[in-house]
Amino acid sequence: MDQKPTYKDLEFYIQELKNELSRMKASEERLRLAIEAVNDGIFDFDYQKNEAYFSPRYYTMLGYEPYELPATRETWKSLLHPEDREKNIAYVDEQIRQKKSWSLEFRLRTKDGKYKWIHGRGRVSEWDENGNPVRRTGTNKDITERKEAEFEREELIKKLNKALKDVKTLGGLIPICSSCKKIRDDKGYWNQLESYFEQHSTALFSHSLCPGCMEKIYGKDDWYIELKENKIKE
Repeated sequence: MDQKPTYKDLEFYIQELKNELSRMKASEERLRLAIEAVNDGIFDFDYQKNEAYFSPRYYTMLGYEPYELPATRETWKSLLHPEDREKNIAYVDEQIRQKKSWSLEFRLRTKDGKYKWIHGRGRVSEWDENGNPVRRTGTNKDITERKEAEFEREELIKKLNKALKDVKTLGGLIPICSSCKKIRDDKGYWNQLESYFEQHSTALFSHSLCPGCMEKIYGKDDWYIELKENKIKE
């Protein structure tokens, strides 16, 4: 005759079902994250069990072998650049407190001691009946190339702005002779107009004669008269 299950047996069975359901939820969440970010590192923290999961890509993007480092929040903290550590930890904790997702950029130390720029995204994916976080999940994406390009662009903009400031410009009252059109410089010397402009701006001069001066200088010359007549015929 079969023995009826005891209350403890039923309790154990129910707990096992709960554990299996929790594992299924975790697997589904990881699968969803994997689909969303094929080339991203995935993290999954279980607050109640004090356990964590880092996907292989989480390690390899930093030069480590999969699972070479402990999958803990302390590992993430220890890898953060000193300049990023305090503010980023505080930001994530505040987002969790406000029950919001987060998106931030920070630097993580690689195995060879250098740093890579990472775009981290995450959210609390499960809460208990008291409103406390149970699990938080998210992704890390390597954005080092993009950040380096941004820094190069910013540096170029700085150089261009500096160059613009260094360009000599003309302004204010310029003393000019009303007869010969020479300009007096800051030292009291009189300079040809084009010479003064070339020294105080980026302008360059080419020399030619306007029609009025051409007429005044060459108006009586046969070649000039013939040139004008040919232009009229054209």
